[in-house]
Amino acid sequence: MSVYSGLFQVTGQKAIVTGAASGLGKTLAQGLAEYGATVSAWDLDGAGAASTAREIADQGGRASARQCNVADAVAVRAAVAAEIEEHGPIDILVTSAGIGMRAPAEAMTDEQWSRVLEVNLTGTWNCSQAVGRAMIEHKVAGRIVNIASIAGLVGLTTGNANYAATKGGVIALMRTLAIEWAPFGIRVNAIAPTHFRTPLIEKAIAENPATLDYFLGNIPLGRLGEPADIVGPGVFLCSPASGMVTGHVLVVDGGHTAR
Repeated sequence: MSVYSGLFQVTGQKAIVTGAASGLGKTLAQGLAEYGATVSAWDLDGAGAASTAREIADQGGRASARQCNVADAVAVRAAVAAEIEEHGPIDILVTSAGIGMRAPAEAMTDEQWSRVLEVNLTGTWNCSQAVGRAMIEHKVAGRIVNIASIAGLVGLTTGNANYAATKGGVIALMRTLAIEWAPFGIRVNAIAPTHFRTPLIEKAIAENPATLDYFLGNIPLGRLGEPADIVGPGVFLCSPASGMVTGHVLVVDGGHTAR
């Protein structure tokens, strides 16, 4: 057998995926399970997380579910401790939990600003810090993948000030953690997707069909990202194939940011 045949495998690895009830989080949880990881699907929607875990199990994978509010640091620390007690040390964390509350900048409310920051940025910090601490304590050369967005790299249309600020913050946070935790062998990276066919995007298109034309007009490949398009990048950053990659933003955007 080739010495490189197992580069993209995560067999036997324990992974937590947040925001796993739907969208990219669910897809990444399923993808990691198919490549051999034991996945814990986390979401504020506990029933949705449980549904994802059942679907993984029905396909022959290994998965569990946990209801968790990533914006609550105390709850996150308790959940990480429970995961380790029940399933052992954590090898992989994918922070995919995120929300959007769109409004023109001049009309955006304090609640809209604060809530998106609490979930998207503080939630990413809470999970990364808690799992990073555990990896250091248990001497695990783990992998953390933060789901950012092209909104953290380029300007988007009206209504995204809060969302863009969080995703830019996620990228800056990731780079800092990558440097700080490199001595422990922990790799920290981010994925910045363009517009993917998720429930959130489907809702936006249904509310305003012209939105699809806007999206496609900025993607040179001429299509939305499909859920499966995120699995390869996710598995790559969680596997030995990316062993020398840390502090990197992997843009998965059909050429959007190349324009």
